[in-house]
Amino acid sequence: MRPIKPVHLSDTGAAVSNLHKGLLFLIMYEPGISDNDRSTLQRQLASDLQTQTFGRATFRLVKLWQEQLNSRSDVPKELKNLVQNGDVDRKTADALNWLLSQLRALPKPSS
Repeated sequence: MRPIKPVHLSDTGAAVSNLHKGLLFLIMYEPGISDNDRSTLQRQLASDLQTQTFGRATFRLVKLWQEQLNSRSDVPKELKNLVQNGDVDRKTADALNWLLSQLRALPKPSS
């Protein structure tokens, strides 16, 4: 998996596919998500995955992660206060990459 880059609603292609890989990893391995919720989230994302499109399902899932990241106490201060708009701007991409690094899907950023 490569680090997530900024992408936006209706975008398509490799950067969106990489975002989907990251979101699926988070769905599967983030603690505290029930098996039923994992399955539901995967099903909701399926149509966007098939077309490699940043569609409404991706938008909703990104917004959910923005809300979750804003409410966590362990997120670095500079990655908090994400705008909860479903868009993957630079700050949201950095926050998702931080979370993926915490789960060892990406290397931890060097200090």
